[in-house]
Amino acid sequence: MYKQDCPCFVPLALAGGQGKSTVALMLGRILARKGLPVLFIDADPQASLTAFLEVEPPDDHPTLLEVITNGEDKVPLYSAIHPVPNEDNLFIIPATDQLENANHYLAASGMSLTILKQRIYQVGVNIDPEYKITRNFAMVIIDPPPERSHLALTSMGAGTCWAIPAEANVKGVQSLVRTLDLLKTYQALLSNSTMVGVIPFRAKWVGLNPTKTTKESITVMEELVGKELMLPNLLESDIYKRAINEQVLPRDIGKEDLEYPITSLLDKIQPYLSPDVTSIINNHELTR
Repeated sequence: MYKQDCPCFVPLALAGGQGKSTVALMLGRILARKGLPVLFIDADPQASLTAFLEVEPPDDHPTLLEVITNGEDKVPLYSAIHPVPNEDNLFIIPATDQLENANHYLAASGMSLTILKQRIYQVGVNIDPEYKITRNFAMVIIDPPPERSHLALTSMGAGTCWAIPAEANVKGVQSLVRTLDLLKTYQALLSNSTMVGVIPFRAKWVGLNPTKTTKESITVMEELVGKELMLPNLLESDIYKRAINEQVLPRDIGKEDLEYPITSLLDKIQPYLSPDVTSIINNHELTR
C-alpha cells in the first residue's frame, strides 16, 4: 500500500510493429524485479500483452471491455485484475478480441478521452483513499492499440506520462509524425500529462556505427521532438523476442546492456512516482 495514487504510463504509436508492447512489457518486468507491483492494462483488441503474459481470462471473469462499459457498481475494478502466472508482482486487466466493441461504446459516450482514467482512478466512487486500486501499485502501464481509435484516445487520456516508440526507418518516422499530431490535437485537454521521450525501435548497427537508414531516421526524429526527448535506441535483436517468449528479461539471457533504453525511460518517469516507490528503486540500485 502506497501513500498516493500511482502514475499511469502509456507507450503510444499509430502504426503496428513500433515496439509499444515490448516497451510496456520490459518496463513492467524491470519494476517487478525491484519488488514493485505493476498493473498492466491491455487496451488493444489484438490482446498481444495478454498473450505475452500467458493470461487466459475465464469466461466469467471481467476483462477491460466490462471495465470500460460498466461502472464500479456493476464491475468493481478489482474484479477485472488477473494475476500473471508465476509472477508475484505483475497483474493485468486483460483484453480479448471482443474489446473492439468498446470502441462503439466510447464513441457513443462522447467522453472517450476520460472514461478509462476515471475507472482506473475510481473517480466519483465512494471509497476510502487507502483502498483505491492505484494505491496498491507502483505503476499502471497501458498498452493501447496502434491506431487512431477511441480505445487509443481513452488510453492516451489515462496517461500521466507517455513515450513514443518508433521504428528507426521511414515507417517509424511516419508513425511518430501521426502520433505527435494526435498528442497536439488533445494536449490542451490533457494539461496534467507529459510526453517523456521517443524511443527509436529496431535500430540497426554495424559494429560501432548505425546504418544509414537508422542514422537518418533518428536525425529526423530528433528534429521533430528535440534532442532532450530522444531516448537511447532499442537495437534490432532477437534477444527481445526470446525474452518475451521465455517470460524473462534480457539480463537473464546475458544481455543486460540491452535493457539500457528501458532503464533510461524509467529514469524519465521517476519524477512521477511516489516518493516511497522512488526510495525502493534507489535502495535496490544501491544493493545490487
